[in-house]
Amino acid sequence: MFKFFKKEHHLKNINKNEPINIDGMTIVDAYYIQDSQVEAYKRDRERYSDVLIYILGQFFSDVDRMFEGTDDGEAIVAFNNDEPVKYIYLNPETIDQIRIYEQEMPLKSAIMRFCELENDI
Repeated sequence: MFKFFKKEHHLKNINKNEPINIDGMTIVDAYYIQDSQVEAYKRDRERYSDVLIYILGQFFSDVDRMFEGTDDGEAIVAFNNDEPVKYIYLNPETIDQIRIYEQEMPLKSAIMRFCELENDI
């Protein structure tokens, strides 16, 4: 399980947009991740992002990776007829949960379970 802190909770009081340095932590998107876990987190985040886009694309008319640089961090957003219908944030909780599911089942099934999708494709 990743050890992390949300970046917005650790900003300097002088300049709210300037993150502070936390020993042993690195900022990845909107989160401080423990240094020893950064590479695994980035690897899994990119891998799961690609798979989320691919699988959600089979159910929805359009799927995009959005919200880079926001306080909540990036998300995969699925649209039907230009209306957003599903947001999957690429945060440590999401990555951890998909990782747990993937230990129990194939990755496609893990993603479908996480996204609460029917397996009828």
